[in-house]
Amino acid sequence: MAGIDEIDEVIVRELRKNSRITLTELGRKVGLTASAVKNRIEKLEKLGVIKGYSAVVDPSFFGEFLTAVIEIELIDPDSPDLPRILTPILKMRNISDVYKKTGEFHLVIRGTFRDVESLNTFLKDLKRNYLRNLARRTRISIVLENFKEAGVTLK
Repeated sequence: MAGIDEIDEVIVRELRKNSRITLTELGRKVGLTASAVKNRIEKLEKLGVIKGYSAVVDPSFFGEFLTAVIEIELIDPDSPDLPRILTPILKMRNISDVYKKTGEFHLVIRGTFRDVESLNTFLKDLKRNYLRNLARRTRISIVLENFKEAGVTLK
């Protein structure tokens, strides 16, 4: 990417590991002042390299103990209705990831739920209110153990 050098790459790698690292500590790692690091981070944000910052939160804090991956095979993967149906799903607090992808299943949704009953309620709502006449089939997997999330090793 134009305007990005090796120091910027190190800064991004360090921020991926720990977005709470101080500018001073980051400066020590790359041989720059805190002010110079701040300027580079602002540049990386403006370029869209750094899209945001977030915390990896244990879903049990919200009473959600079940993580599910929902795969959806669309009748028409290029349906003009896709943005309309995704908009409310993207706003749901318990939905962490939504991807459109290649392969047999076109959409992947990852979310956390209180229990199997709340997952089933979500799935019924999803099919009834959003996917009606758009989805051929769905496949649901329950995550048994999470080892890494958002670049953070959990175990």
